[in-house]
Amino acid sequence: MYMEDMASPRLLWYRFCYFFARCAATPFVRFKINYTYDKVHAKHRPYLALSNHTTLWDYLLVGVPFRRQMYYVAGEHLFRNKILRTVVMNCAGLIIRKKGAPADDMIAEMKQVLKSGANVWMSPEGARSINGESAFISPATGKLVKECAELGAGLITYRIHGGYLRRPRWGKHQRKGKMWGEFVAEYSPEELMSKSVDEINEIINRDMYVNTFDDQKKNPTPYKGEALAENLETTLYVCPKCRAVGKLHSKDDILSCECGYKVRFTEYGLFEAAGDDELIIDNIATWDHWQRDYFKERLPEFLEYPEDKPVEFDDNQILKRIGALKSVDVLGKGRFAIYKDRFEFQTEEEKYVFPFEEIGGFAFSLQMKILFSMKDGTYYEVDSEIPRSAVKYMVLYRFLIGKEYY
Repeated sequence: MYMEDMASPRLLWYRFCYFFARCAATPFVRFKINYTYDKVHAKHRPYLALSNHTTLWDYLLVGVPFRRQMYYVAGEHLFRNKILRTVVMNCAGLIIRKKGAPADDMIAEMKQVLKSGANVWMSPEGARSINGESAFISPATGKLVKECAELGAGLITYRIHGGYLRRPRWGKHQRKGKMWGEFVAEYSPEELMSKSVDEINEIINRDMYVNTFDDQKKNPTPYKGEALAENLETTLYVCPKCRAVGKLHSKDDILSCECGYKVRFTEYGLFEAAGDDELIIDNIATWDHWQRDYFKERLPEFLEYPEDKPVEFDDNQILKRIGALKSVDVLGKGRFAIYKDRFEFQTEEEKYVFPFEEIGGFAFSLQMKILFSMKDGTYYEVDSEIPRSAVKYMVLYRFLIGKEYY
């Protein structure tokens, strides 16, 4: 007998809602958003399901192939609307994760759910793909999976293809094109217990890996839409010709630098030359790896900057403080800057200083939101009134505190 056979009334309600939502969502994902998928018939329950993260639809793209109800690990920032939060929290099993903050509470709740016999889905990347390639997965994920196996939970791995180009994280508009879901593997608790944490991490990284541009080069698939390149400068922030930061601008299907370098983003997700210069890099993932390496090369220079010289900054920014009950206080508008040892936010009335040594966690979400928590528990968000990259601040922050960014 599975533990789930003795489910609580709340879990039974969640299962009913999941069944109803799955039946309603299946025609939508199959015909409206052109999604085909491998169905999943789990041999072991409860289980932890892991998938890569490419769209805001992932909960549907995974939920439809998985017949049995799952609790979803979801970001707190998605449920600040009180009506949406009330409806979702009363109809779906959710495990809330606050981005840019320690994950201890989320992990404890996940384990409690698995102990009750229910299943859990999460994306170990923690955020939608930035550049079309599966993102870094924390080595702590392997430890978590093994601890879940000790509670009797199996592991299922699943891959989603096509989502990045259908609705790029940076994109202003969605496009038309196919997506498909691929069942990769199922691992029993006994299998997981026989492996080391490092071996489990190898499994997760192998099973989760997707490179959109490898897919496109093997099997070119069009993703048609309007303004294909607009807001791409929120992901690509260094020009490969002149190496200026923050000088790239997009319009329609063109991404151009103030130096004159220009590329066209095609419906196949690849770049082609659009000006007098030869094409330097043909895809977003390769460009992104190059710009990260460029920042890393310049790290010794950044660390020698005077105390009052910012490494990078943007104007027209909005600083918010997020309260414990999801309340949002706007603290002001102005300049957000990163220095070699701190962040600063300067409004007309006040300057806020956030030393790196006092920051507990740092992340970004959606297209341009920057999220970070302080060790005293306060939680902040920086939004932008103009297209600007949140990614560049994450990369610089990681390098300046002596850590890698993968």
